[in-house]
Amino acid sequence: MKIRIHKKALYIPLFVLLLAGCASAPNQQQIANADYGSPMSPDQCKPVAEQDIANQLKDPNSAQFRNEPPCQKGWMSSVPLLDMKVTFGYLQKGEVNGKNAFGGYVGFRPFLVLIKNGQVIRSCITDSDGICIPSEN
Repeated sequence: MKIRIHKKALYIPLFVLLLAGCASAPNQQQIANADYGSPMSPDQCKPVAEQDIANQLKDPNSAQFRNEPPCQKGWMSSVPLLDMKVTFGYLQKGEVNGKNAFGGYVGFRPFLVLIKNGQVIRSCITDSDGICIPSEN
């Protein structure tokens, strides 16, 4: 019995390792001098983040949210392979569930949204493989 491995399947882990290996956190000086934008309360962060995440789903109206602690000042790492620099703002975390193309819920998955001056700067939803590749807005 032969086991067949698709070549594409070998590239995914390699890409993930390259992406993770190139991501870098800010240093203490960058954190101390960071511009987080105008102050935002948790009541302001949550609806902005939820709208952005819902719009990324196949059925935005099916979005269910849970485990959303209050937003706080934070950052997202640089990802040179995607030409993304370290970015500061207010970070909203949580979990989202939504329907797939067949109408079934896929299960809750972690998400991150970085907001600056009331606008989403970067966000990501962790996929079924545990990978969270950020998108910039």
